[in-house]
Amino acid sequence: MSTFDFSYGDDDRFEEDDLKALVHAFERSGSGAYFDVDSLEDIALHYFESGRLEDSLIVIDRILSIQPFCAYTWLRRGIVLGNIGETEEAREAFEKSLSLNPGDSEVLLNLGITLDVTGHYQEALEHFRDAARVDPLNDDAHFYIGYAMIRSKKFSDAVAALETCTEVNPEHPEAWFELGYCYDILEDLPACLDAYDRQIDLDPYSCETWFNKAVVLTRMERMEDALRCYDFTLDIDPDFVPAYYNRGNILSVLERFDEAITCYGEVIARKGEDAPAYCNMALVMAERGDHEASIQLYEKASKLDPNLSEAWNGLGREYMVQQRYRLAAKAHTRATELNPRNSEYWHSKGDAEMCAGYTKKALGSFKKVTELEPDDHHVWMQYASALSANKNLGAARTAYERAIQLQPTCSSAWYFYSGVLFLLGQTELCLDALTTSFDLDPENKELFMKQCPPEIYNHPLFRECIDSHD
Repeated sequence: MSTFDFSYGDDDRFEEDDLKALVHAFERSGSGAYFDVDSLEDIALHYFESGRLEDSLIVIDRILSIQPFCAYTWLRRGIVLGNIGETEEAREAFEKSLSLNPGDSEVLLNLGITLDVTGHYQEALEHFRDAARVDPLNDDAHFYIGYAMIRSKKFSDAVAALETCTEVNPEHPEAWFELGYCYDILEDLPACLDAYDRQIDLDPYSCETWFNKAVVLTRMERMEDALRCYDFTLDIDPDFVPAYYNRGNILSVLERFDEAITCYGEVIARKGEDAPAYCNMALVMAERGDHEASIQLYEKASKLDPNLSEAWNGLGREYMVQQRYRLAAKAHTRATELNPRNSEYWHSKGDAEMCAGYTKKALGSFKKVTELEPDDHHVWMQYASALSANKNLGAARTAYERAIQLQPTCSSAWYFYSGVLFLLGQTELCLDALTTSFDLDPENKELFMKQCPPEIYNHPLFRECIDSHD
């Protein structure tokens, strides 16, 4: 709700001491005592600015009893009611003001804000547009048009409105921040940074702006600059927990592991035991090679929040490193149960199941990956490999053919495809695939010569294929 200063246009304000004396006299007098309208307006404004909204409303109603057709006083009444939270009465007051003065952009704007608060978004937008049409220099009207466009996810339209707002008033207190958000969504990161910098110029102590700028710099891989922004964020608000998370993540990427652990420790110090923080610490421990500590942290995270899929997936990864394959398969299974649309989790589950000897389960996991990522040739190759291991050669052939269809220049796909064709007795097709593999990557010939048994290596047709690639 707007806190529009309803004292505009009154240059004959009392001095502070005179105003205090007036308010004191008003409060000592009875309800029948006479005060002129100008004095009552000063008293109402004093109460409003002092946060005594109910008292301000009483005085405004007294003014309306004297001049019931003053559009400006009805506007003031609506503003006070809106700040109290009486939105329906505020709406009625603004509508009354508008009926008395249809061309007042401030009334249109405040009525739009009230409609927006009560969920009447389309009506609100119409009033914002009317306010901007009546007074093109009303910066807040353009701002609220932009805000309405953001809610409708029409970010290009939002940018147009917010840019108009900043042209009208380059020092608007919120427009640059919202512009930065829109440019971020539209992936215009340089413009996003510029907008956040303009917001910081206006409000250098906005930790939210410094934080958002750091996030954008991270996406641009300007890690040191991002760290400085997170430092500014925490200088302003040492308890801004998300900044510790993100700062720790960057330090981890930069392999400054001790500092990263300290950041996650700051999160725990402020939030108490926190599963995501323990997850991040576990990841750092894994990067340092301390897999036992990593497992302990992932286990702690999974106990704190049994529904945190990242903890179970990380736990599975660490069990794989320690070759504890059955435990890894169990952990990855839990991760897929919690987040069944994450193809990485299914892939990890399949790997663990293959290593644990659960071949049929692995087939199901890799098949799920192909459903989630049907256009990734690597996924089809993994599935084909699992099918081959399970002696399902016909299906393996089909899977390799799908991988080759998606990526015809993948030499590995042709190489392993040739092996399946050989096992199926398709010698000529096998030789064609093997030849294509050698043509795409000569190193596959060396691999073949190391791996193939003597009876294949000495086979005349295979010898011819090998010799032709000398």
